[in-house]
Amino acid sequence: MTRSDLQSLRRSLARRLQEKAELEQTVRAAQSRFEEEVAPLQEEVLRLQMERLKEAAQARMRSARLRNAYHDAQEAYDAFQEQRRQGPTETARSAPDLKATYRRATKLCHPDAVADAYRDEAAATFRALESAFDAEDPTAVHAIADSLETWGFPRAPAAPPESSLPDARAALRRAVSELEASIERLRASEAYDAVTASGDADPESAIGARKHMLRERLRALRRRRATRV
Repeated sequence: MTRSDLQSLRRSLARRLQEKAELEQTVRAAQSRFEEEVAPLQEEVLRLQMERLKEAAQARMRSARLRNAYHDAQEAYDAFQEQRRQGPTETARSAPDLKATYRRATKLCHPDAVADAYRDEAAATFRALESAFDAEDPTAVHAIADSLETWGFPRAPAAPPESSLPDARAALRRAVSELEASIERLRASEAYDAVTASGDADPESAIGARKHMLRERLRALRRRRATRV
């Protein structure tokens, strides 16, 4: 395997990192709007459903079915509230060990720190590393860092031994494979499915449809409550 083959693997990794970053950006934007516009409606629907089932269970104390339905509704409401209360968890990007790995690797592939003949390849590697870090993909970050530490870019006329190249190839191929798997998992996730539910991958339409459905459900629940009163 030649160094041009390694460069090709790095570029393949960078393309997939870019694809994953774009998918994550779409999903995160939709999730942010969901929390702001959809979640309050969903929480109100869950609350009214719980209260309706509670009243029904109290009216028919002997009905185990109604009691169980009320307890299920209460658990769903409590779980949703807890989910909304939870703060953001520490991301892979914010982990100290990943930051250290990233910073160490950037010093090994910064275009200004390598021999002139390797600047273009170093720049491509540097961009791939940045993309991996921005996409919060520790597998890719560590794969690039391990590859750089294994053979690196020459800073003097002497090049690293050819025997180290297979290890770099294996690390990068493993990173590409795992990244492809993570992209497939993202596409199969409920969040991505919700974003593309409109059929044309339009988050605006998907969120609008969800809000319309919840508002209709709220109107129905409120009408039932008003009728009972």
